[in-house]
Amino acid sequence: MSSRKSKKRTARIPYKCVNTLKGHKGAVTVVKFNTDGKYCMTGGKDKKIVLWNPYEGNEIKSYSGYHGYEILDIAIRMDNAQFASVGGDRVAFLWDVKTGATIRRFKNGHERRINACAYNSDATVLFTASDDQSMCAWDLRSRNFKPIQKITHFKDSVTAVTVCDEVVVTTSADGCIRYFDVRMGEVTIDHVGEVITTMALSNDSQCCLVACMDSTLRLFDRASGEMLNSYKGHKHQAYRIGSCLTNDDAFVVGGSEDGKIYFWSLVEGNIVHKIDAHYRAVSCVAYHPKAVCMVTSSADGSVKLWSGE
Repeated sequence: MSSRKSKKRTARIPYKCVNTLKGHKGAVTVVKFNTDGKYCMTGGKDKKIVLWNPYEGNEIKSYSGYHGYEILDIAIRMDNAQFASVGGDRVAFLWDVKTGATIRRFKNGHERRINACAYNSDATVLFTASDDQSMCAWDLRSRNFKPIQKITHFKDSVTAVTVCDEVVVTTSADGCIRYFDVRMGEVTIDHVGEVITTMALSNDSQCCLVACMDSTLRLFDRASGEMLNSYKGHKHQAYRIGSCLTNDDAFVVGGSEDGKIYFWSLVEGNIVHKIDAHYRAVSCVAYHPKAVCMVTSSADGSVKLWSGE
C-alpha cells in the first residue's frame, strides 16, 4: 500500500532529471521559464545570459558583453520578445530576445548591486530592487534614463520584487514583506522577523512564500498577513536559495545549500520527497506553468530539467 501511495505522489512531482544544461563558466544564479514554458533563460557569474531549449538540451542564443559583473536576476516580458537583466554592476538592461541587442540601459538609480527585477502587468514599468535599500521604478515608454520613482522604505537590502495586478511585492533582509499598492499609494508591511532572500507568489496570487536564512520557508496570506505554514528540513544560512510552488499549488519546492531539492505538502507542511539534485547550493527553482516539470540552477555551474512524466 505504501509503495502505491509513493508512486502516486511522485507522479505529481518532477523527480526525474531528464537534461543537464551546461553553458556557463562558474555559478548559475538564476533560471526562468518563458511565458508558455517552451524555453528557459539562465544567468550566471560569468556575466552571460543564455536562452535554452531545455527539452532538447540546446543552447539557442547567448547574451553577453554588457554586464560588468554577475547576473543576479532576469525578467521575461509576457510576449517573450524582450527581457530585462540586473546584477552586480548596478545596471539594468533591456534586451531584444531575437537579435540579442540591448534596447535600453538604466544606470542612474542604484548605488549598490541590483538583486531583482520585475515588469508590471503591461510591461510599461520595470521595477528593480537593490542592496542600497531601495526599489526603483523605470518608465519603459519614455526616453528618460532616470527612475520615475525611488522608494526607500527599507532598512536593509531589498532582495526580491514581483508585481501582481497593481501591487508591487518586495522582500528585504530587514525581515519584512512589503506590498505597495500603486493605485492607492499605500504600503502594507508583514513582519517576518528573519532575513528573507527570495520570494514566490502562489499561482492564485493569494499567498506569498518567502525563503528565510534560518533554514525555514514561510507561507503568508496576502490579505490578512497571517502566516499559514512553515517548511523545514533544508539548509539555508549563507546563500540566496530558490523556492517556488508547483503550478497546482499542492506542493512547496525549495532548494538547499547542500544541493538537495525538497518538496513539502503545502497544507500539511511535511516533506513528501527530496532529490540529490546538485553538488553545491541550489540558487534558483523555476516551475513550468502547466506541466509537471521544473528547472533548477546551482552554484555548481549546471542547470537541470526535471520531469515527473
